[in-house]
Parts: sequence; C-alpha cells; structure tokens
Amino acid sequence: MEMKITNTHESGSFIHKYLNNNRNALSFFDYDLSSKSQRSRYDELMKMSFQREELVQALTSYNKKYNAYPRTFAQIERLKQKESVVVVGGQQAGLLTGPIYTVNKILSILIEARNLEESLSSPVIPIFWIAGEDHDIDEVNHTFFTDGKETKKIKITERNDLKQPVSERIIDQEEAKKLVKDAFQFLPETEHTACLYKKLLEDIEQGNTYSEWCAKLLSRLFADTGLVLMDAADPQIRQIEQPYFQEMIRKNDPIRASFLEQAREMKAADFGEPITIDQQNAHLFFHEEKQRFLLERLEDGNYQEKEGSRKWSEDEMLEAVTTGKLALSNNVVTRPLMQDLLLPVHTFIAGPGELKYWGTLKQVFHSFDRCMPLVKPRYHITYLSRRSEKTIRRYQLDTKKITFEGTQQKREQIINDGKAVDDVKVFKKAKKRLAKFEDKLEEGISPLGKGALLLHDQFRLKMKEQLKVYEKEISHFVESTQRIHLQRLLCLEVEVRPNGNWQERHLNIFPFLNLYGEDLVKNTFNEMLDHRKLLETGHHLYLTM
Repeated sequence: MEMKITNTHESGSFIHKYLNNNRNALSFFDYDLSSKSQRSRYDELMKMSFQREELVQALTSYNKKYNAYPRTFAQIERLKQKESVVVVGGQQAGLLTGPIYTVNKILSILIEARNLEESLSSPVIPIFWIAGEDHDIDEVNHTFFTDGKETKKIKITERNDLKQPVSERIIDQEEAKKLVKDAFQFLPETEHTACLYKKLLEDIEQGNTYSEWCAKLLSRLFADTGLVLMDAADPQIRQIEQPYFQEMIRKNDPIRASFLEQAREMKAADFGEPITIDQQNAHLFFHEEKQRFLLERLEDGNYQEKEGSRKWSEDEMLEAVTTGKLALSNNVVTRPLMQDLLLPVHTFIAGPGELKYWGTLKQVFHSFDRCMPLVKPRYHITYLSRRSEKTIRRYQLDTKKITFEGTQQKREQIINDGKAVDDVKVFKKAKKRLAKFEDKLEEGISPLGKGALLLHDQFRLKMKEQLKVYEKEISHFVESTQRIHLQRLLCLEVEVRPNGNWQERHLNIFPFLNLYGEDLVKNTFNEMLDHRKLLETGHHLYLTM
C-alpha cells in the first residue's frame, strides 16, 4: 500500500477558511485546533461530571452483541477513569455501512484518539455514534457498487411513508439475500469473494435492523482496533439520557433562540443556511407506535406535533418523559448537545457538511453553560487500484484534478490529438457550403410560389438532420480508433469520480474488500498510524493498493 497525501479543500470554502484560521469562520466555534485549545478543552471537561459507570455498562452490553474484541472492552473500561475523555463522530446506519466516508470517518476518529492521548498523556476513547434514531429510510436503504467498469445501485425496497427509526426497522431477509446475491454477481470473483458473501448471508440469517447490520459489519471491519460502537437509540443509552431530555424540554426556548440567532449570524456572514431556520421547531422528536414525529414549541409554551393535532403543556411533556410514557430523540440541533451531556467529548470528528452545521450551534451549547468541543474535519480517503495508478502515470494525470473534474478533458484531448482529420472543422465547413447551396436553390425556385418554398423548407430540414446523423457516425468512428485509451480513462473515472461524485461519497467499501480482502480497513488504519506525523487535519489520502 502506497500513500499520497494532499489537500483537496476548495479555496474560499468554509472548511478551507476554518482550517486556515479565518477569523470569521472560527468565530462560530469556541475552540480553534491549536494545542492550547486541546489543553483548554481537556481542563474544561475535568470540571464536569458524567454518568461514567452507567455508560460503561451500556456500552459493554451493546458491544458484546457484536462480538467486539477485548481491546474494545478495555477502552470502554477506561471510561471509568475520571481523567479519560473521548473522540467521537457519527453517521447514519447505511446499507452495508453506506458510502466509504463512514469508514473514513471512523479511521479519522481512531487516529485522532491516538494523537490526542499522546498529547494529553491521558486516556482517550474512540467512539463511533450510530444514528439509529434517524427515520429517513431513503438515505440508508441503498448503496453503490463498482466492478471497475461501471457502477450499480444496490437497494432494498422500503416504505418511505413510515417514520420508523432505522434501529427498529427490520430488514426483510429475502430482500437482503437477493440484494447480496445480485451485488456479488456484479463484482468480479476473487479469492475474497466467497468468504465475504458467506459472512453477509450469515448476518442475514440472524435477522437485523439497519442499525444492527451496520454495527455487525463495522465491528468486523475494525476488529481489534479498540473502536467503541454506540447506537443513539440503544434503550440503555436512552435511559441515561432521560434527565437531559427533561432539561431540553425545560430549556427549549433558550435552545431555539440560541440556534436562531447563531444561524442568522452565519447566514449574514455569507456562510449559507446549513440547517433550515424554523422558529417553531423544538428540535426534538417523540416516538409513538414505532414511528417518530417532530415536535414544535408554540408561543403559549405548549408543545405540539408538527402538522398534527396532539398537544402537551410543558408539565405534561415532562411527566410523560419522566414516567416513560413518551420517548424522545434528538434532531440535528440537539444531538450534538446530547452527545456532549452524555460523553466527555473532547473532539468531534466532522465531515465538511457537519462542520458547517456545527457552526450554527455554539450558542446552543452556551445555553447549557458549556462550550463546544473541538471540531476537527475528518480525513478524505480514495482507494486506487494498480490499474488506476498505471493509467494516471501513463497519461500524466493529476489525481486531485480527476477527483474534482473526472477525465472528460483528457478524453477529449486524446480524441482530438489522434484525429487524422479534424471532423469538427470539416463538418463546420460543409454546413456553411450547404447553407449557401440551399440559399441559392431557394432563390432559384422562389418564382414557383409558396408550395415550392414549403417543399424546399422540408428538404432543408431533412438535409440538416441527415448531416447531423452523418457527423455523429463519423465522430463515433474516430472515437473507436481511440477506444483503448478512452476505456482506460473511463475505468479510472468510475473508480475515482463515479457518476460525478467523489469515491468516498458514492461507492461502498465492499467492492474494495472484494479485491483486497476484509483486512483492507485495518491495513489502512495501520498505514495511517505509520504516517500519522505527516497527516494534518482534513488531508486527502490517495492509497494505491
């Protein structure tokens, strides 16, 4: 495995400004990414108390379900130490773990935890937060595979009108088996195919929700790295969170006001509206009959179901939550706050979009008399096959440029350079001559009247259409002479910029596991560990296998 390290953040973007200590961007956060901020955040956490014993019990129970390795349980035990802190990041429970950025985020969490532990000389636990309470099934029920030549969408058909959390939505076993079979028939068979396929079928036989299957896969991929998994919808975690939900009910007005003020400031600073501004949004969901519904806070202080008829006074809501009659969950605004109340979060690992929406939350944290944790952008990772690396060298391509633009420009250049005849120029000249000929012809027949001119117009249209077909066929003929070159470049694009997207945002990790084995992720982690002194926050790593 060879690693090339670069920076792919576009100049002028929010993340670029943030990483380059732009004063306006940093003003939306409590801490920058300096070593001084690292120590300040740690000192702040040491003054706080957390339900550490209860957390250890909940996390131990949860990770046991997924056959975690001893190193994971050793990490969980370290949470009992008052001087320990965590590095955390989260993602939805995507099908077969979803896009590769889920894996990349976890790798970023693990590397940051190692670095921070060295820097602080204190225990730092890496935790991945699975957003099991999310209910938007259309975001998690599909993923994309590649066979190296094209991509294929892999999807489980689901009812999207149900607002059922993915931690409760059971995957249909027959659908899942068919999906895995279709997916692996699409992939080239390698020495790893049978083993991967067998394990996935065994998973399906056990029965899974989306969250459970995702957790099983992540536990395998990151075996023996010390990663701690956590599902926000886990009943034991929900029990620990109960007093914090009560506080969010009581302090809902300050939460809403703080978010609105900060979000408007961000918009005024030309950083956009990463989270929709809605004055009545209470930023909490309630759960009923295996579905969840958004709550609104009314001017009279009562709560109501958004676009629904149910209402509660604040006291009624508090009583329902306290007695367990009503279960709540967080939205994008209150989830980071809940994370901070629940865990001693030193650093949050964010994707580019998350970094921006966290910029709207500083005052929300302040409404609970606490500061935001450090927010560090994750690493970007792109896997390159030997074939792709060879293509890049053969045509002297810039990997970063391919990531952003694909290979179309190079393909057009190859087509143009390889032409014995400039067919575009030839047809442009022919069109001008034909137009002159048609004009003269029209002039000659005009004395015959409107009927003749109508026939002439029809002739002109047919000639134009036939010439267009002829031009297209000649173009295809020219391209066919360059087919080998074009095929190489298209295969490279399918791998690096599939369907116009970055690899990590579109493709699933399994096509790469199929090529390089289930140890690929752990090997990537070890490679990053070996080079971590060279890695900087938000770097883009290109890994040639």
